[in-house]
Amino acid sequence: MRSNDEIINLLKVLKEEKGYTLTELSEKVGMAKSALSRYFNKTREFPLNRVNEFANALGVSPEYILGFENPDIATIYNQLEPPRQKKIYSFAEKELEEQNKVVSFPVYGKTAAGTTPVTYGDPDVEHKDFSSVPAGADVALVVSGDSMEPLISDGSIVFYKIQPHVENGEIAIVEIEGDGVTCKRVKFDYENKQIILQSENDQYEDMILSNSQIRILGKVII
Repeated sequence: MRSNDEIINLLKVLKEEKGYTLTELSEKVGMAKSALSRYFNKTREFPLNRVNEFANALGVSPEYILGFENPDIATIYNQLEPPRQKKIYSFAEKELEEQNKVVSFPVYGKTAAGTTPVTYGDPDVEHKDFSSVPAGADVALVVSGDSMEPLISDGSIVFYKIQPHVENGEIAIVEIEGDGVTCKRVKFDYENKQIILQSENDQYEDMILSNSQIRILGKVII
């Protein structure tokens, strides 16, 4: 099935092919011009329950507008009575809304992935919109540096779950005492009571610290 943007882009093309103005199309589908304008400007989701009117006005099938390319789906749909077709539209509309849902998520300043950790004090927090967020994530950070490449690129956003401990070998956001915050793979040297912070990039050496020198802020969710 097409996304909302794909449906609207297709309707615009079909409208131009027919030579309709926005006013003419609104009259043919029985909709206020202002409402149609909001759909075409993508400030509102396309009403899937009105797809038949648009299909009739533009000389195509509802299945073509919705992007039901599987002929079996179209065949089954056409065999349904109108009340059952309405249920299909309602379900598809909810699925489309869920697919296009935007999540506002807190992003905390920057964390280092280089030779020098980023200074950590009062974090600069802003909210950014994401189409999806990994399950279990609490906050996010912007990575600065290339020490975790190719797994995590410089300037990318990493999501992490706030927790004070991670398993051996997991990637974490770590605060280094008096030095700042960094993103590294954490290895535990139990015999020597040390913690090794490893980079993915072979150009960087391991950071070997004592347990008292670091504080794990959370586990990175890849």
